[in-house]
Amino acid sequence: MTDLRISVSDDLKSFIKERADELEMSCSEYIRTLAYLDISVQRYQNLVDYVFMTYDRINDMQNRLNMTAIPLQKLEM
Repeated sequence: MTDLRISVSDDLKSFIKERADELEMSCSEYIRTLAYLDISVQRYQNLVDYVFMTYDRINDMQNRLNMTAIPLQKLEM
């Protein structure tokens, strides 16, 4: 694991400490979890974008071929 140094205001530091204590985490674990959550949400959004792009490509190819190989449904979020 690598150390990462960040600077935060004293107010933010106290809020982080309070929240970490509420969750029974260390401040480092809390910040690591926040970073992991942010990255996971970004990866999830990229995956959703890819699914919709693939859906559109399949529909386009099926329309050009004037056929439907499998029934497709667009998932609403």
